[in-house]
Amino acid sequence: MKKLLLCLLGAILLLSGCASLSTRTIESGIQIIPSFDEYPIEGMLAMPEGNTAETLVIYVNGSGPNTYDNKRQLDENRKFTYFDLFREEFTKRGIAFFSYNTRGVTTSDEPPYFTYVDDELFKQYIPQTSVKDVVEMVKYLRKLPGLKHAKIILLGWSEGTLIAPLVAKETHIDGLILCGYMYDDMMTILDWQQTGGSSMVFYRNYFDYDKDGIVSPEEFAEDRNGIAGYFGITYDYMDQNKDGILDEADFAIMLEPSRNELYKAIEEGDREYLKNDYGIHLTPEWFAAHKQMPANKEILPQLDIPIHIIHGTFDQNSSVNGVYATQELFKKLGKHNLTVSVYEGYNHDLNYMGYVLTGEIPEGLKAVFEAGMGV
Repeated sequence: MKKLLLCLLGAILLLSGCASLSTRTIESGIQIIPSFDEYPIEGMLAMPEGNTAETLVIYVNGSGPNTYDNKRQLDENRKFTYFDLFREEFTKRGIAFFSYNTRGVTTSDEPPYFTYVDDELFKQYIPQTSVKDVVEMVKYLRKLPGLKHAKIILLGWSEGTLIAPLVAKETHIDGLILCGYMYDDMMTILDWQQTGGSSMVFYRNYFDYDKDGIVSPEEFAEDRNGIAGYFGITYDYMDQNKDGILDEADFAIMLEPSRNELYKAIEEGDREYLKNDYGIHLTPEWFAAHKQMPANKEILPQLDIPIHIIHGTFDQNSSVNGVYATQELFKKLGKHNLTVSVYEGYNHDLNYMGYVLTGEIPEGLKAVFEAGMGV
């Protein structure tokens, strides 16, 4: 258990952000949108003052059960709603904002996640269906009063960064904002997480003072941030393969039992394990479908619309190296429609919880809201 805990400081799951405090919107309302198969997509549309917008931002969900609110229980006395901040910040800039429920998921009054999942309908939540659902949202929303002449921007987060570019291939989109960006396909990223890449993001952040990609015995002993002291761990313990350095290979050894269990559950379609033991509710259908999905390194170069990637170096879900690889790819291809903003020390949700705890919006999130003005 101790070994697994230390590894999972890095091995974080594939999901989007979740949080926020009370807020004010000018105009908002529930929309029920029939999808391609008549499935009723339930979402929340927030309109700026005057109920007319020149730009509409549609949030494309990350992995797992999400709702148009993503309300969460912070502690015994405090709740927060992730999308309230987005509604307030976009609408005060004159931008409309739309968020929606994942297939098979509805809002509920049950903490801590305030979601209800219909297990049978949730089987329909696969990436290919998600693409079709967002296409139908775009078609529906651009016909509404006040949005008929609006530019449409997709704000994809985590898994949403794989979905949004495919939507842009299917219907007219004016721009993409991609956060918690995924360069590779989902299964490649999962393997990166489970073989030490995610864990080393954590340990490089807190121990790799010379930024050479590994943690030396001297750096670990210095323990500037008190991590080793807090957990009572030694370098000899962490250096699993005894090669004198702390790197991905050591965490791959630590994670091997849980990794094998997860991969077995995926291959055998163990629905109960993937629902209750993985850490985020997913299904065998979801994993199987992602094995058939193209990666952004294939899709993004096919798009000529403005693309803005906003990412943190402390993202343990998806490596910032994928952002740099995308920059190099676009440069090699002579394409100029990509903007990249990388924030040192920012995590997968661009330090959203900092806002929840202090009321101050982190610079990475401010960049997201400003990007809606510039795409």
